[in-house]
Amino acid sequence: MSDLIIGRLIKELRKKNNMTMVDFAKKIKISQPSVSKIESGRQEVSFSLLESICHEFDITRSQFFQMIEKDSIYHQTSSDINFEEAVDADKEIEHKIGELVSKMTFEQKKALFIFLFSSIKE
Repeated sequence: MSDLIIGRLIKELRKKNNMTMVDFAKKIKISQPSVSKIESGRQEVSFSLLESICHEFDITRSQFFQMIEKDSIYHQTSSDINFEEAVDADKEIEHKIGELVSKMTFEQKKALFIFLFSSIKE
């Protein structure tokens, strides 16, 4: 999950809610330049900030990550996997997940863990 994809979604949600960067920054208690950096993918979103953002847009973390999923690398690489061969597909999916997780920051891994854990309970 890239910072750019996350930033684009936050920008899209902010605009849908008719908020300026300044208004949004005040509501989530960060500076307007930080919002700009986040939306452009130049600043990582911490887990606690993501909580504030989701609260402001009245969505759950699960909903946020489901929105991200539509732009995820899975959709770009799923055509490379032969789902007809279940055993091979399982190994390939595990490999792709491992590659993605290895590139994540600690905060991203933590958010993914919480998301996966919460989605199992739902």
